[in-house]
Amino acid sequence: MSGRSSKPEVSAAERIAQLNDIDKDVATLLQSAGTAINTLTIPALESNETPGNKTQGIEQRKEDFTHSSRQYFAILSSIDVRLRRHISALEEAEIIPSETANKDAQASTNMGNPLARSSAPTKSTITNSGLGSLDVGWLNSRNDKVEKMMEAELWKEAQELVQKKSVTEKDPQSDNDITASSETTRSQG
Repeated sequence: MSGRSSKPEVSAAERIAQLNDIDKDVATLLQSAGTAINTLTIPALESNETPGNKTQGIEQRKEDFTHSSRQYFAILSSIDVRLRRHISALEEAEIIPSETANKDAQASTNMGNPLARSSAPTKSTITNSGLGSLDVGWLNSRNDKVEKMMEAELWKEAQELVQKKSVTEKDPQSDNDITASSETTRSQG
């Protein structure tokens, strides 16, 4: 047997399925919170109801609130435990830095003594601004929003230039004003 722990390896698909389950539980958590809060509201009296009958309703609402609150906290605890497990797995895979690495880095920074920090990199060293081996440049290269916005601006400027040119052909006296304004626009850009 190797030095690795006896934990079974979990595939990425299984992790995603587990995160999907957590996502569904967050919806259930919010529903429980809504139900608990809804039981605290005062219902309107119906036509056949008298204020004396309302005490039964209050007791029922107390039970409903207690049940919804317990369900809320049970689901919240479950979500917290499962998210911590996923965070631990990410830390073990060195995808994100561990909490101890973050605390160590803060402690050495807060000390203010540059000699107190070790110059040799350790396993808990924070890399890539705390993102671990996640390549932000690769993620950004997948987003072409800025490129599309710049292209739209260029098309708008081209359209304005064509409109100004068509106006100058119709009115030759305004040619000097338009040329000056287009040169100003180019120098600002």
